[in-house]
Amino acid sequence: MERGQEFLLPPNMIDWLPEDHLVWFVIDTVAALDTSALHSRAARRRDGKSRTSMAGRASYDPDMLLTLLIYAYACGERSSRRIERLCATDVAFRVICAADAPDHSVLARFRQVHGETFTQLFAQVLRLCRQEGLARLGTVAIDGTKIAANASPLLNRTEQWLRAEAENLDRDSTTRADSADTDGERELARLVLAEADAVDAAEDDQFGTGHDDELPARLRARAGRRERIRAALERIAAEKATEAAEKAASDASRAERDAVALAHAERALRQEIAARHAARDAWEQAWEHAMTNPGAALPKGRAPVAPEQSGSVRRARARLDKARQRVENPDTAPRPGRRRGGRLDHPDNGDPKPEPKANLTDADSTIMPSRRGWVQGYNAQFAITADQIILATAISTNPADVVSYQHMVDQVQRGIADLDATDELGTLLFDAGYASEDTLTAPGPDRLIALGKTHSVRAAARDNPTSGDPPPRATAREAMDHRLRTPEGATLYARRGATVEPGIGNFKKILDRFSQRGLTAVTNEVHLAATAFNLLKIHRAAHS
Repeated sequence: MERGQEFLLPPNMIDWLPEDHLVWFVIDTVAALDTSALHSRAARRRDGKSRTSMAGRASYDPDMLLTLLIYAYACGERSSRRIERLCATDVAFRVICAADAPDHSVLARFRQVHGETFTQLFAQVLRLCRQEGLARLGTVAIDGTKIAANASPLLNRTEQWLRAEAENLDRDSTTRADSADTDGERELARLVLAEADAVDAAEDDQFGTGHDDELPARLRARAGRRERIRAALERIAAEKATEAAEKAASDASRAERDAVALAHAERALRQEIAARHAARDAWEQAWEHAMTNPGAALPKGRAPVAPEQSGSVRRARARLDKARQRVENPDTAPRPGRRRGGRLDHPDNGDPKPEPKANLTDADSTIMPSRRGWVQGYNAQFAITADQIILATAISTNPADVVSYQHMVDQVQRGIADLDATDELGTLLFDAGYASEDTLTAPGPDRLIALGKTHSVRAAARDNPTSGDPPPRATAREAMDHRLRTPEGATLYARRGATVEPGIGNFKKILDRFSQRGLTAVTNEVHLAATAFNLLKIHRAAHS
């Protein structure tokens, strides 16, 4: 074996990989997509950039960079530095870039600058799925999963800490400004900094940017830290405003519930007193009948006690007193409910109402519960068809799935409109995380929403089956429960677990942690990953 033997003829990259390799499919697909938005932005950047030196190199082809990112995500590679190294060691990556590997900073900047176009490319690939006979709309399952953010959970800070830090930074800036005693010294400092910026710009234009020994711009300057603190404070303020609005709505609905509960307690007390009086009167009449009719049997047992001495009446009166207290003193009166202990592994365990916090590295991310514990991340929502195509996706900063119901329904309908599909949407399938009075009664497409765990839904359909339409006066929950227990409803809902859960599991092989930061950036990244996911499905369907 002689690895140093020279080739007699120059190699051709086309011969390096078989014709059915995924990389050729991605290259051909990107070439067929409308990427004019990428090229127009690149042209504006070239025309609008002032050059201080004629040295430098031509820009990379946006189509090549997009192909590189899509193929890398399809392979589960998201790190721009890893992709840069693979362009020198992996045959498929070398084929994409034609052995002209871009710097990792070029890839990272391309992904950040062109993030908003990934949503458009996702829609184009979805239409390509339809052309290949995929993305069938008979049933669409929707579910959410928690994806870790590019942020440390140890850097969550309270509003008090953030305001103190912001004051320290402002104080330091004022001190440095006051250290220049004269206008001449301040002007000299400004000129020195301007000259240094000009030299840096010239070197960047000549040698490129993003060297391994450089820090990101947001970390090289104190202004970057001030900006992150400002974003964190804005998130806390928005969270407080939302909490106040929800509390106002909750207080209004609570007042209505308390008034209804008070009326029920008053009626229950009257009924209990009337029942005690009726029982005592009946016993006395039976005793008088026995006394006036010789041979008649005496009533058995003890005489019923007076209503004032009845334990059931005392309990009904106590319930009435509590209900009246909740109406008269809604903020201080005790309320019924089971006490719930805190999770031992929660960061704020022991604090019944923890103070709002924001993360310094990604202010939009938050601590969310997952099956493996608590994660600093986002709630990623997916709508997946029966043939495992991602029809729509969205990112939420709220860990509860139910708040994303209407947005995901709108996303599905918008995606179907973009497809120009001839077939109509069938049934949307949701688990119990989306169950509420609003979601059960909201207008829109046909849906099945579980009212409990999957095993309990199956057990109810097996042990207590039903058929036909629900009762005429059934509530929304009763009607949904009735439908889930019919053979048709049970069979239809059983498809949910085999549709969305494997789809999310396979998606997280591509993206299990975001590389970008901020709600807008991670939304763009999830669309890029979903594009790679759907292209993989098309490629595998074509070669199955």
